[in-house]
Amino acid sequence: MVKFDMGAAWDDSMVLLRSHLPLTGTIAAVFLFLPNLVMSWFGPVPIEPAAGASLDQVMAAFQQTARMLLPYQLLVSVIAAVGGVGILRLWLSRTGTSVGDALLFALKMVPTMIAVQLLLLVLLAAAALLLLLPGVGLGGVGGGLLLVVGLILFIGLAAYFWGRLAVISPIIADQAVYNPIAAAQSSLTVTRGNGWRIFLFMFLVIIVLLIAALIVGGVIGIVAESGEGAGRMAAGLAEAAIAAIGGLISLAITGAAYRQLSMAAAHETFR
Repeated sequence: MVKFDMGAAWDDSMVLLRSHLPLTGTIAAVFLFLPNLVMSWFGPVPIEPAAGASLDQVMAAFQQTARMLLPYQLLVSVIAAVGGVGILRLWLSRTGTSVGDALLFALKMVPTMIAVQLLLLVLLAAAALLLLLPGVGLGGVGGGLLLVVGLILFIGLAAYFWGRLAVISPIIADQAVYNPIAAAQSSLTVTRGNGWRIFLFMFLVIIVLLIAALIVGGVIGIVAESGEGAGRMAAGLAEAAIAAIGGLISLAITGAAYRQLSMAAAHETFR
């Protein structure tokens, strides 16, 4: 069985990031950076709970903000998916492709990407209901213990299948798989025996990105005190830049994981 090598995957991620850099950088700027910037500058302003607000009031403000932002976030996600598949197509193409062809291919794959996201959300919701509802329904001390066990199992399953399904986008971009179920099955096949390794690799990279984002956020928080307009513009630029850089790195590590495992599997098959 092929074992996932995190060090080799990181090195290959850097190779992918340097590959076609002017082209992929332009796509990332248009499809990852600009939509987030526009949303930050011109989208709804999150509702801030009043000082001394109760927990119910805080939750109500959070829910109202989520409802306001949801349509914008969905649109930004679709635009980012087009750019992401286009970038992966450039990186993974075996015969070479132009930016125009890559983006046209990505546009054709939008229904598939949306279907994949819906499929994953349905599976996640079903797992949550199956594992958490028994504890909620039972109530009391026994129900509380059952809820904790269910929550631990849910987090573990979510982490494991995050690793197992991490290469769906590279598979779609490389193999032009239109069927979302077939794409998910292919990802499960490619990552067999490596779910936890891939999860750990992605988790460590995300932790580093979060630390960097927190540092930048702290600096922006100081700048934001200079004025509401200037503060929102500075925060929007920082958030959009972090989203674009983080998105590009995420694409690279999933693309590298897919290249390593698919090539190793092919080598094992034909040697």
